[in-house]
Amino acid sequence: MKSAELLREREQRRRAYYREAILRAAERVIIRKGYSATTMDDVAREARLSKATIYKYVPGKGVLLFEILHHYLDDLRAKTEAVAAGPGTASDRLRSVILLALRESESKQSLNRVLWTDKSMLKLMRLFAAAAGKSGSAAAAADRKRLNALFEKRQALNAVGARILADGVSSGEFRPLDAGQAAEFVGAVIEGYNHVRFWRGGGLDPEKVVGELTRFVIEGIRNPERVTKEN
Repeated sequence: MKSAELLREREQRRRAYYREAILRAAERVIIRKGYSATTMDDVAREARLSKATIYKYVPGKGVLLFEILHHYLDDLRAKTEAVAAGPGTASDRLRSVILLALRESESKQSLNRVLWTDKSMLKLMRLFAAAAGKSGSAAAAADRKRLNALFEKRQALNAVGARILADGVSSGEFRPLDAGQAAEFVGAVIEGYNHVRFWRGGGLDPEKVVGELTRFVIEGIRNPERVTKEN
């Protein structure tokens, strides 16, 4: 490898390291103080970096939350890609993806709880739900653009799940179905379960839940014993 390529690779690793360190520090601050009360000075102190360094990687508080969410989706997609490309039947890999999603959600439980009760987050959700072309200010339009970018990343994540489902159809494990729509359904099942947990409170043991969710996804709500008796 040429020296220029080595330097470029080293710089990429350095930037990735600092960006992750900053976003991890920001998460800790947000959990303690809430997003609305968090300042860039707080993040710099938590990360033990200068404020100038912080601004090299995160332009300002207005994009801080988006950067955290982008990082989360990028990391989850990379892990999901690894499962999709790994060994095992489609059912095995689907189970592994569901378990992965549950574990990742559990690891972000404290952050999610803070964000979903923060007034700034609620404002963003109202913006996302607003009709296109009604974003208002330039800042709101920029936020909508960032939200759309997050949605596209989520769609890319769903596409990885769709590949696993399509593999299952090809191998005869799953009945013929629209893999893209089925992947969205799987995502909705996981999100719905996490939503209920959020309001009920308490922890989650992904290992105990994954079996039931996987069976629900693969078998739906039919009763195989009743079907057998009726036939």
